[in-house]
Amino acid sequence: MKISDIPTETFNQIIKDLRSQGWRKIEEYDGFDAWIDYGKMVLRKNGEELVFEWDNWEEGTVEGADSTIGEILTVYELKETKP
Repeated sequence: MKISDIPTETFNQIIKDLRSQGWRKIEEYDGFDAWIDYGKMVLRKNGEELVFEWDNWEEGTVEGADSTIGEILTVYELKETKP
């Protein structure tokens, strides 16, 4: 499941909140334009991964297991991206 068009402030808050709940960063884009034009971070907890991507134009996306994305949708009052 995927959520797109997450406002930057909310996107950053989701990552911060999840990391405080035990999600570990296992990958982060570190190119010259990291978090200026584009950013990517992968978080993992109990074998589950969430992929966060952000860019200047479309803002944030997060993709992962349906149950976890469902929780994020509810807590942050977001809408699922339909395929």
